[in-house]
Amino acid sequence: MWFDHHVHMEHGPYSPLEYPIAWLEEFLAVGEGRGVSGIGIVEHAYRFTEAQGLLPGEWSRQRCRYPLAGYTAFLDVVRPSYPIAVGLEMDYVPENENGIRTFLSRYPWDFVLGSIHFIGDFGLDVSEMKEQYFHQPVEEIWTQYYAYSMKAAQSGLFQAITHPDLPKIYGFQKPPESFLLGLYREFVEVLADMGVALEINTAGLRRPVKEIYPHPALLAEANRAHVPITFASDAHEPENVGLYFPQARVLAREAGYDTVVFFGPRGMEHIAL
Repeated sequence: MWFDHHVHMEHGPYSPLEYPIAWLEEFLAVGEGRGVSGIGIVEHAYRFTEAQGLLPGEWSRQRCRYPLAGYTAFLDVVRPSYPIAVGLEMDYVPENENGIRTFLSRYPWDFVLGSIHFIGDFGLDVSEMKEQYFHQPVEEIWTQYYAYSMKAAQSGLFQAITHPDLPKIYGFQKPPESFLLGLYREFVEVLADMGVALEINTAGLRRPVKEIYPHPALLAEANRAHVPITFASDAHEPENVGLYFPQARVLAREAGYDTVVFFGPRGMEHIAL
C-alpha cells in the first residue's frame, strides 16, 4: 500500500471557512482504488492571509485570500478519523525565513513540505512567466534553484523538499548533465546532513516535460547519500491521487531504494517497496 504525501484540496468546493468532508472522502476513495492507504493533505501557504508578504511579487500577493483558521479547523475535525497526515506546502524564500518560521508556528503540523517555486520574482512554474527562462543563462537558473533548495533544507523547517528539479517543468534546455551532477551531489549531501527527505513527485508526467521529478541521476545520488524518499502525486483533484505510483516505484527501485517514508502523527514511518 502507498502513502500519497502531497495532496491539495484547494480546487474543491469549499468556502474560506469550511472544507466539505465529502471532498476529502473523494480523494481517499480514488486513492484506495490505486492502493493508497493514506494521504498527506497540504495546501499552498500562499493562499492564506497570514502569509501575506512571505512570497515575492504581485502574483503571490493576489492569492493570499483565505484565513488560515478555516483550513486548520477542518484539519482538527478530520485528523482523528481519517487515514491522513496534515501539513502545508511552504515556499522557501531565504530573506523571509524568520517570517516563514513564525507563520509555520501557528499550528502543530505533522509535516511541512519545502518548495522552491520562486527565484526572486520569477515563478518557475507560473506559465505566464516561462519566457524568463530565456532571459538568463540556464546554468544560473539551476544554480540559484539548488542554492535556495539547500538553504531550505538547512533551515530545519521542512521534513521533505518537493519536486526537486522543478526548473525542467516545461522541457526547456537544461545545463549539461555533468554540470547538474555537481549540483545534485551538493544538494543531497545537505539533505543527508539535515535528515530531510526527497520527494518523488509524479506530477511531472502531467506537465510539459513528461518526466517524474526528480531525474534518475539525482535520485541515484540521493540513495548513495542515504536520503529517504517520499511518494507524491501533487494531486489537486481526486482523480490524480496515487497516479503513476507504479512508475515511481520502478524509478525508486532502479535508484537502489527498497523503502519510502511518510511523516504522520507518530513521526517518520517506512513502507517497503
